[in-house]
Amino acid sequence: MFTKTARWSLGLAGALALIGVVAYAAAALSSLAPSSTQISGWTALEADKLAASASDLYKIYDGGDGPWKEAGVTSAFQRYYKNGATRHVLTLIIHRTGSSSQTAKALFNKKNPALHGQSGYKAVEVAEQASLATPSTGLSAHLCNKNYYVSITINGTSAADVSAAKSFLSAVSAKITKNG
Repeated sequence: MFTKTARWSLGLAGALALIGVVAYAAAALSSLAPSSTQISGWTALEADKLAASASDLYKIYDGGDGPWKEAGVTSAFQRYYKNGATRHVLTLIIHRTGSSSQTAKALFNKKNPALHGQSGYKAVEVAEQASLATPSTGLSAHLCNKNYYVSITINGTSAADVSAAKSFLSAVSAKITKNG
């Protein structure tokens, strides 16, 4: 049997290990996002959100996390960027789908028809599958690479916004290819 001090020490060690796992998950997903100055004209805002597990997805999806859990998303990271010139905001969400690239590809294929039917739809050439649409309400783009599904939205549809979306998709895809 463990003494009270030993139980307390084991509990503390377990809590610290859990904190370490969550911190690692945050570092791993956040390291795939472009830095604050990596994409010209766009600066990261201080509003990062991490869902370190499927049970935390509500932090990003405000209660609408059910479909993401059902699709196999195991963790996600969200960062906002703002363009100083246009004041447009870009939302980047990186989803991890466990260790299966097939799950990420299935999620991409499920989301792609929604974009495909929108005016302004374009296939975007990056390292893996990607698509982009510019309906009147803003730009939507997504990609899958390895076991990651990435989504981007921008509240603008200009040529500069399209270029920025492509730059973000390419930057994230390159980091996933190298480190993911």
